[in-house]
Amino acid sequence: MNAGPDVVAAQPCAVCEARESRLFAEIDGWSYQQCSRCAFVFVVPMPAQDELNTLYQGDEKPGGSESDAAEQHPEAGAHDQGYPKARSRHRRALLRSLRLWPLLWHKRVIDVGCGGGFMAGAFQRFGADASGLDIDRQAIRYARARYPKCNFYCQSFEDFEVDRPYDFVYSSELIEHVARLDNYMDLIRRLTHAGSHVLITTPDLGSPRVPTPVTDWDVFGPPYHVQFFDRDNLALLFERAGFSEVRVYGDKKAGLKMLFRRCKST
Repeated sequence: MNAGPDVVAAQPCAVCEARESRLFAEIDGWSYQQCSRCAFVFVVPMPAQDELNTLYQGDEKPGGSESDAAEQHPEAGAHDQGYPKARSRHRRALLRSLRLWPLLWHKRVIDVGCGGGFMAGAFQRFGADASGLDIDRQAIRYARARYPKCNFYCQSFEDFEVDRPYDFVYSSELIEHVARLDNYMDLIRRLTHAGSHVLITTPDLGSPRVPTPVTDWDVFGPPYHVQFFDRDNLALLFERAGFSEVRVYGDKKAGLKMLFRRCKST
């Protein structure tokens, strides 16, 4: 880990824009680089987003993140017959939403990467005007049938038109999958207004629970997970976009859960 000479990156770091990185790890013919300045880890070469979208909408998917929020991500797989472990997902979504209810009650909220709509459905139960966004057509079809009181959109980041901003954005186990962080952060900004909250969950590369070597970690599997964060560089990414860190939630596994608030001055 962190071995190898410095190299000049073909593109600047997506978090801090530094142009030097080191070889971090190699697995299954893929190379991960680590930014020499902020420690952000990313696949080189980065697959195109269209390629990743095709993978995420297929049936053959890896096991998901160690974070408990991973279950609602479309990686888990929607099928015409239903959604795997739907009852368990619905129950866990309600428990998570209970802890978030001050951010939900009478608020306009959206789940970015909503999968089968479990979190959006739970948000609606706690008094939110809830929506979900995902590229997986089967997942959105399931979500619309299962949670008809919510609004669901099957669109890409770039195509999604925000008619008015949201008070709370939830995005679980998605950011590690996107090829273009600038497109993702542009969407987050378009979705929010000054004072909006954003909750991000993603695998935590800085967790002491990450195994050694890191390639033994079950979520360290390209090309499904193309980048990895720790608390500092995820906070930096959002700070540069005009958000301040509000809270870091505890996690029993190697998961990172961070709440941000969009600053009034941006």
